[in-house]
Formats: sequence, C-alpha cells, structure tokens
Amino acid sequence: MDAVYLHGPGDLRVDTVEQHDVATGTIAVDIEYTGICGSDLHEYEVGPVPIRAEATGHSIPESEWDEYLPKPMGHEIAGTVSDVGENVDDVQVGDRVTLNMVSSCHNCRYCAAGKYHLCERGDGGVVSSRGFADRIVVPSSMAVHVPDEVSLRHAALAEPLGVSLRGVRRSGLDPTDRIAVFGAGPIGLGVVAGAAAAGAREIYVSEPRATRREAAKALGADVVIDPTAVDAVEKIQRETDRVDVSFECAGTATTLTDALRSTAYGETVVVLSVFEEEVPIHPNDIMQAEREIVGSFGFQGGPLVSQSEFATALDLIADGRIDPEPMITETVSLDAVESAFESLRDPETDQIKVLAEP
Repeated sequence: MDAVYLHGPGDLRVDTVEQHDVATGTIAVDIEYTGICGSDLHEYEVGPVPIRAEATGHSIPESEWDEYLPKPMGHEIAGTVSDVGENVDDVQVGDRVTLNMVSSCHNCRYCAAGKYHLCERGDGGVVSSRGFADRIVVPSSMAVHVPDEVSLRHAALAEPLGVSLRGVRRSGLDPTDRIAVFGAGPIGLGVVAGAAAAGAREIYVSEPRATRREAAKALGADVVIDPTAVDAVEKIQRETDRVDVSFECAGTATTLTDALRSTAYGETVVVLSVFEEEVPIHPNDIMQAEREIVGSFGFQGGPLVSQSEFATALDLIADGRIDPEPMITETVSLDAVESAFESLRDPETDQIKVLAEP
C-alpha cells in the first residue's frame, strides 16, 4: 500500500510498503482521515524530533538520523475497524474509532503513578505511526470508539483537541477566570473551544493571521487581537488588569514573554508549544510576580484513555459544545500531503488544520 514517510527535512515521499498483519491483541483500521499535526510539521522542517531528550538539547544529532529515517508520519487518525486479532473483545469489525497513540511500558515510575503519557519509554524516541496511509494495525487498546453523533472527519481532531483540553485542565481554570491565548493554530484554537466549554468568563486571543482570528471567534473568543497592529500585552493589561490564566501556543520567545506579562501576579501560564530552540525569558517575570509556569504535554493515555481528555474531546463534539469545523480548512489526497505541509509552513497561509483522506 502507499504510505507517507519522512526521509529528511523537507523530504516527504509516498512510499509503497508492505501492509502489516493483524496479530493477537491488535486491530486493523481502514483510515478515513488523518490530520497534519504541528509536530509533523516540526519534523518536516528540522528532521526527527525526540519526545524527551533533555540531555541532548531536545534534538537528535544528524549523525543518528539513520536510526529513525525514513519514518512513517501521521497520528491524528480516524477510521473503521476492518479486522481484529485473537483476544480482542472490546473492538469489532465495523466499529468507528479514532486512535490514541500513547504507548506506555507500565513499569516506570510514571506509569506506576498513572501518568502514562509521561512514560519513560519515550525517552529519546520519536512519534512513529503510519497514519498517512490506507490502513494501520495497532494494539486494540489504542482504539477509542467514536460516538454516533460524531463524524469521522471531526473525530480526526480528537487528538489535538485532547492536547488542548489537557492544557485547560492543567491550568486549573475557574469559570470566573479571564484568559488569554497566544497563538491560534489548532492547539490554541482547541484551548479557546475547551475554555469556552468550561465557562471561561472572557477569552482574549492574540494571533497575527486573520483567518485564525476569525476561527477563534467562531470557537468562542470574545476579543481577538492582531499583535502586528496592536500591542497585545498593553491591550490585555488595560482591559482586564491582566488575565487570570494565559496559554502559550505559538512557540516563540515573544509569545512566551507576552503570556507571562499578560497574566496577573500569582497566577498561571500554561505552555503547550513545541519550541524549535531555546528562548530567553526574564526570570523576574516569574519570581517577582509569583507567577507559575505549567507545562502541558499530550493527554492521558494507556489504561486511562477512556477517562482522558481524548475521550472528553469526543464527548464535547458529540453534545455540540465544541464544533471542530472552523478549524478544518482543507482535505487532500496522500499525493498532495507534501504540498499541504509546504502550505502550512507559509507564514501568510490561510490554512489551519489540513486532513489527509486516503
């Protein structure tokens, strides 16, 4: 079958590969939609990126790329189960599912504490799943059933929405809180939608692209700001006396500092971005204001996936509290995936979330 593989920075190819066989405890899923994730785009730009690698500066030396390349791409997957292996009791052929690709060892300190998404198994590794393809074989435990009210097109966004909802959950958001979101890509827009569903009092969004500002409004933002035309920090400080919670969703030094300085003293800044490099911040913005910086990574998975932000995202779509449609700007074939990556790289693009439809 055809599948999209990364061969190096700026080098995506549709390769012909062998289909995997269904084994004990696994299922085959015929893929309907796969979203292009920001982490996919990140690897397209710089090469394979490790999940956790503090000791190496969060990078994989080019001399070690042969261990990871070519690597399969695509992990925001929704489709229909076409085959099941032995000892699979909770998934049947014909079930509509999306896939929680969090794998865990069940043996490290984090798994023992129920924090499966922080499993040490990921140290130095990369996300490798063959989502830009016709079919994928995975452990049955990764399947999350899609409610009847949710289309597979929208179910493909459960993964990024789960990431966003994790950030909202980590923030400790209270319904009386005013919030600010810096960056309205898919994760930032998911934060807007999740915070609106949670009853945030007022939502400010700083985003330079007009299309994304409009999407933010559609998903629940009260005030949108073009930071190329208006000083976002000054506007937020003037209108709110600083917000209660801010979310950094753009991955730049400017947006991180803006998020800090827009947040009230003693309150919380949540960082959801993958940064391409180290960025400077002034520690006094944290210390003198007693602000807290909270990291938010992925979403809960493993045995707790049915209770996780991932499953909650599907529930919120099903009951109408989140409508992902404003985030989806294009659907492409496998052959057009690389051109979609190039479009998403363009700083002037109107694209937000592009889905591949094998």
